[in-house]
Amino acid sequence: MTEARLLLTFLDRDFLFKIILVLLLYSLVPLAEIFLFLALGSLIGNYLTLALAAVAGVAGALLALGQVQRTQAKLRAKIRNREYPGREFADLAGMLAGGLLLITPGFITDLFGYGLMIPFFREALGRVIVRKLDRSFRDVYEYLRLRV
Repeated sequence: MTEARLLLTFLDRDFLFKIILVLLLYSLVPLAEIFLFLALGSLIGNYLTLALAAVAGVAGALLALGQVQRTQAKLRAKIRNREYPGREFADLAGMLAGGLLLITPGFITDLFGYGLMIPFFREALGRVIVRKLDRSFRDVYEYLRLRV
């Protein structure tokens, strides 16, 4: 019976739409990045374009790392005080998504990654992620609280 439910989940119209949307984004974003690299390369030169992409990625990754470390310190303090760090979990989720975008080569992904370093956008995405994974985050919190 469980296999039948799993199969029905895959045949669900909403689920299939989401999968098609993800696959479309997965193919369109790299194509847009390639187009942007070619356009910038013809304007300012290929080597400068690659250097800009590398610098933007490294600078963004360092920015994300610094923000993650500050948020981890807040998270540890809340856990030591026996408080549920819901906001910190949301911040970390948004920062990790932004960090992944920043280490992905390209200007478009860097733009979205830098956007997620802005607290308003990061918290909005983090709230969506936390809402979906709240039970798992509570389990992590209980585990961490027991270790402190």
